[in-house]
Amino acid sequence: MNGFKLIEHTYIEFLGFELADPLTFITDILMAAFCAYFGHRLFHDYKSKYAKLASYFFLFLALSAFLGGTSHLLDLYFGKNPHLLAWTMQGISILFIQIASLKLLLPSKTKMFLQGVIFAFFGIFIAQVLTVQHFDVVKVNSIVGLIGFVSLIHLYKFFQERDTAYLRIPLAIALFAMPAMIHSFGIFYNKWIDQNVISHLLLLPCYYLLYSALKQVAILRKKTQPIPRPLPLEEK
Repeated sequence: MNGFKLIEHTYIEFLGFELADPLTFITDILMAAFCAYFGHRLFHDYKSKYAKLASYFFLFLALSAFLGGTSHLLDLYFGKNPHLLAWTMQGISILFIQIASLKLLLPSKTKMFLQGVIFAFFGIFIAQVLTVQHFDVVKVNSIVGLIGFVSLIHLYKFFQERDTAYLRIPLAIALFAMPAMIHSFGIFYNKWIDQNVISHLLLLPCYYLLYSALKQVAILRKKTQPIPRPLPLEEK
């Protein structure tokens, strides 16, 4: 790496349009493709509510990456509003993986309380996105959601059931620290390959490992969920 810095925008001209941060756009689209595929597989390959909700995490993340990349590319023409929409989509993705995690818990007052907490925090997140309008809001929401909620619930299930499938979730989430630090500290190679591009590329294997971990939990849930038995016919 060549150092630490604030993002220096790069521009190219194409068909009369001045496009910003083209490599950021390309890596965002790459992330969108990966996440869309992972979401599609989770949604169609597994029947549990856990898998369906986890699939929405990736699908909304794909939408966020697509909108984010397009927002960068057309920043000179559309300004900040598309970025806010992309950040909102990312917040929704975090909400869905939190709700998916709640599906691992048995019905209880604690579960209802936690559900209220995540929706309240989501409301705060939306308010902060609209008022603060800074990507740090997205970072905080992701850290709290993934580490403070999703990881802890899966750790709880690991200690409860002693199945390593649950442990893979927090381990996969821990790997997100590397791209997060690169982005936060502004570590770059040159003005074209900046912290956005590097962090996006490093996120790809992180997303794959998280998808693989979620898939293992979905398989486990399928094995452990009781199979409904048909009621016996009444004898005439």
